Amino acid sequence: MKFIEIAFQKKQVPNFLSLLRIVLAVFFIPLVNGNNFPEALLVFVLAAISDFFDGYLARKWQASSSVGALLDPLADKVLMISAYGVLAFLAYVPFYVAVIVIARDLIILMAVCLCALLGINLEIRPLMSSKINTAIQMMFVIVVVGCCCLSMTMASTEMLITAGMVCLSTVVSAADYLRKYYGMIRNDILNG
Repeated sequence: MKFIEIAFQKKQVPNFLSLLRIVLAVFFIPLVNGNNFPEALLVFVLAAISDFFDGYLARKWQASSSVGALLDPLADKVLMISAYGVLAFLAYVPFYVAVIVIARDLIILMAVCLCALLGINLEIRPLMSSKINTAIQMMFVIVVVGCCCLSMTMASTEMLITAGMVCLSTVVSAADYLRKYYGMIRNDILNG
């Protein structure tokens, strides 16, 4: 009986980490808004670490679940939209970067909703381009907030290059997802 309780708890850890990431995203906004950059950096780094560990532990403990398959990408989207939204609003990152990051997440969400409305059974699994994109987006936020901690601003050339990397990886990831979902919708229509 004790073993079943432990196994059940282990299977919940990845979902707990995804929920924690959502909570941390909510705390990140007022911390940045209040110029509490060291605390904001700590909160964001913890959120980024939770993103790595929820997937790692789900695979290691074979704790993947349908709830986790939805919760993990949702937590990523909440974190990225929160971070890029507040940083752009306060002019710490270029507005166009936030628009591209947020638009990608909204487009993917709309594509998932369209598939659900059409009754297409989606296998929600992150693509490699999405994993790389998430890592690049998170590193960009960490660098920007880290600069704020040191009362530094990125040089315009550095900002242009790093923002360009974020935009490029975001567009590539969005295109991969749209190609995947378009193929699923097309196959469903042709086979239905």
